Amino acid sequence: MTDISFTVNSQIFTFSEGEVEKITSNITSDCTSEKVPGAGPMSNYLNDFDGSEKTITITGTLFETVASRVTGYSVNTVIEQKQWLESLVNGTQKAITFTSNYETLTILNAASATLPYQGSFTYTKGYIKSVVFTEIMGEVNKLDFTISMIIGAGV
Repeated sequence: MTDISFTVNSQIFTFSEGEVEKITSNITSDCTSEKVPGAGPMSNYLNDFDGSEKTITITGTLFETVASRVTGYSVNTVIEQKQWLESLVNGTQKAITFTSNYETLTILNAASATLPYQGSFTYTKGYIKSVVFTEIMGEVNKLDFTISMIIGAGV
């Protein structure tokens, strides 16, 4: 997996090749179903009044790099990378643009849809929902991580 990055305030943090093990994209909605008495399931009235929500979860292992992760800053060591990522969750978050091989754009809305797509798309932006670091006993040069982002075009 290559080309995985966060962009915030014109600073780009790029993960190194081999660090990210998995990216999970999860889109959910609160659809409701109103059953019709005496009818089969294809007669149900379905509603999607509340819209949908998307979360992205990135899991992997940080390790020390020769080049800085963020241009113009010293973000090479595992602790510097951990601190930079932790600083994103600060109570006054700015929109973070997430990019990966398959996660550059996210659906914006169904209005102004163009075929063959079912909606219009925009850059994948959101806030960090959680950052979890797991220290591995005896490993001082590696740090496992799981980062969850909640995506929203209105950020």
